[in-house]
Amino acid sequence: MLRRIALLLSLALVLTLAGCATLTSAQTPTPDPGKPCGLDAATRQRVVALVQALVERGHAPGAVVDIRCQGQRWLEHSAGLADMARAQAMRQDHLFRIYSMTKPITSLAVLMLVDDGRIALDDPVAKHLAEFAGATVYSSEEGGVMKTVAPHRALTVRDLLRHSAGIPYQAPVPHPVLQRYVARGIDNGSGQKFVPGDGSTPIDSAAELSRRIAGIALLHQPGANFTYGGATDVLGHLVERVSGQPLGTFFNQRLFVPLAMADTVFQVPAGKLDRLTAAYSTVSQRPGDGGVLNGNDVADLGPSEFKLADDPRASVFGVARAIQFGGAGLVSSAADYQRLLTLWFPGAPPTGSARARPLVSAALLAEMTRNQLGSAALSASSLGRQGLGFGLGLAVFMHPEFAPRAVPPGGSFWGGAASTFFWIDPQRGIAGVLMTQVFGGNVAPYFTQLLAAVQGAGGKD
Repeated sequence: MLRRIALLLSLALVLTLAGCATLTSAQTPTPDPGKPCGLDAATRQRVVALVQALVERGHAPGAVVDIRCQGQRWLEHSAGLADMARAQAMRQDHLFRIYSMTKPITSLAVLMLVDDGRIALDDPVAKHLAEFAGATVYSSEEGGVMKTVAPHRALTVRDLLRHSAGIPYQAPVPHPVLQRYVARGIDNGSGQKFVPGDGSTPIDSAAELSRRIAGIALLHQPGANFTYGGATDVLGHLVERVSGQPLGTFFNQRLFVPLAMADTVFQVPAGKLDRLTAAYSTVSQRPGDGGVLNGNDVADLGPSEFKLADDPRASVFGVARAIQFGGAGLVSSAADYQRLLTLWFPGAPPTGSARARPLVSAALLAEMTRNQLGSAALSASSLGRQGLGFGLGLAVFMHPEFAPRAVPPGGSFWGGAASTFFWIDPQRGIAGVLMTQVFGGNVAPYFTQLLAAVQGAGGKD
């Protein structure tokens, strides 16, 4: 079962999503003092109807949506089941495997260390992780022998944050670099100890994970392309190395306790396992084109056929794991993730303990949501054709007119492999979270429709 989860995670992260985007557009709605954040009762009804349709059409067993206006609750709605076998109704406090929604949290931890003066964005990675001093770049393979070249420049912390480092996820793809990821037993975040095909021992620490990644050639020159993958797991180890703390301890002390995020953990405690949802897998009936946003119309599709992918009573997220994956390891709730999003809304009601200064400086939050990729890297990825760029752990809407449906200007979004999503709209003061637990399937188009509904500008065919 764990092997199947790992494969599903690999395919979902490599081929579909799993991140956050900053949006700019001339379609900013005119503020209406009678509508907080421009939201009204009709919008609420549209969102509830979308979430109900997601469940009633059989495209997710259950779902939770949480939308806030300047940190204040505007809509909380749950529908369907958290666990089909136990007929457990979905509640707002249920816990979800957020997979790649872990990445923005790890990226924020790195930015905190930048604020502390411990690292710089353009530091060579090898300055902090010596295993990357000998990094090479894939060139070709002849007769089973990989040929490599030297990097044109040093691999930097910024490269890791913007996924331009050439560090992929392992996947069943016939490419020599990815084949070596499989052979070396490099996990994408499922938490399973893979038995490497090259005879080496299973990876049992973040340090060993980083060392093995460093020992495989980069897919391309640093900064040349966008390659979504294990770079954020390397960043997680970088946080551990620089701070001298396990990643979870750093998260707790610097983010989760100050923001009162009591339900965001790498390991769900025994007393909360009854709140962990079941995770399912299914096949998409109308696959997308590989873009981050999916604009498919799913109203005419039949219900999905779900297979249990992770039983909460035997979940890997309920036991201690050797590695706290910075790229895909956390469990959270919709309300907890909303507490994280208050970082982008300085005027929101305070949460958690009082703090003398912002947890992350405004300058670095702005840098995080600014496109960091060059035109060549964008044009070679699926990001560019949807008007997206990529920031420091998040994606960025540079040309919203290319999005499959209307998107909120000035905001950010990302998601995880089991169909969890969030977005931020700083211009209107809106933050939203949509949680389900479905690998594959047809949940993503509902998120795109939800963005358009909240934007209030209609959708594009």
